[in-house]
Amino acid sequence: MFCPNCGEGNIDKRANYCPICGKKLFFDQIKRKKLTIISIIMPVISLTIVITALITVYHIESNVNKKVLNYQNLAERAALSGEYEEALRLIKKGLSYRENYETLKNEEKLVEAVIELNEDLSSVEKNIMNEQFVDAKKKITTLKKQVDKNESPLFVKLTYEIEKAESSVKIGELKEEITELSTIDELAKKLSTLYSLELQEASELKQQIYTKMIMISSAEAESSLEKKHFSQALFEVDTALQYVVNNDKLLSLKDRIISEKLSFEEAEQERISKAIIAAEEEQQHNLTKAVGLVDVQLKVDKFGDAYIDGSVINNGTEGVHSIIVEFDVKNNEGKLIEAGKTNVFPNKLDPGESGNFEHVTYSTKKDAKIEIKKISWLLEEKKG
Repeated sequence: MFCPNCGEGNIDKRANYCPICGKKLFFDQIKRKKLTIISIIMPVISLTIVITALITVYHIESNVNKKVLNYQNLAERAALSGEYEEALRLIKKGLSYRENYETLKNEEKLVEAVIELNEDLSSVEKNIMNEQFVDAKKKITTLKKQVDKNESPLFVKLTYEIEKAESSVKIGELKEEITELSTIDELAKKLSTLYSLELQEASELKQQIYTKMIMISSAEAESSLEKKHFSQALFEVDTALQYVVNNDKLLSLKDRIISEKLSFEEAEQERISKAIIAAEEEQQHNLTKAVGLVDVQLKVDKFGDAYIDGSVINNGTEGVHSIIVEFDVKNNEGKLIEAGKTNVFPNKLDPGESGNFEHVTYSTKKDAKIEIKKISWLLEEKKG
């Protein structure tokens, strides 16, 4: 039995007064039992409430932690895939649940740094497009110093992109050098230097040199052909064919030179003139409307060079050969960039057959358009 006044618990149950405080004891046996039960139950109930509250809080906090970790994992995947803006969005979402989560805050700083460096890299790419290679190299040097300070996997893709940009600068500088070259011998020497370069785009530069060799050879051969210097024209074509082996355009031009040489020697022009007079309307159609333009396309690449591709068709009733397409390349303001001409291959087109032509105009710098000025050809001589 215990005293309700002072709490003394070691009192004889027959006592009427508390031996400690002297207060009268009013509890009978039943009340004493109830008090004993209550004194046991209350702490149990309190403990149960506390435990329940702790478990609830634990589950709530666990769910929040799961959400934060999930956003962190998604953000890391997005960042490693190069989706930096999405990664930053996910990180900020995670921080909205745990704003003091240091790991996520550090990742936020890293992603923001990568985004900023990518913007700088975009500026480098614009410099390359505008052939501002000196400025591009300075920016690349700065970028490499900033990236080298960080070992995070997030910078791996950026490092690769910077290396690509650095290669593009080297390629761009070589392209500028190639543009200045005007002979096949000069181009051949430059071609030999490319084999020592370990650049992914080296094959593109080789193709650039091959294309210019074809253009120079074709232009020189055309000039000789106009003067009826057939042997010189063949020599110029064969010189280029040493490097651009089995090129369809050059082989077609060579075929055309041989054909015109034979025609010249056999006075083909005189026979064609007689045939035109005799054929009347049909011949007139073959002379003036036989070859028609099917289509022509012009595309400007990232270095500002305009690539021209087109095709023609023989709508006449006789075979034609030595087809020449004359054209103007102009900019958007209508200013003439180049007045050129090119031959159609194959050299001979029978009725209903189509042929192709191509050309490259260098350093257009911006969008360009092509205007076909004239298509000329020769008729095949009728036999019998």
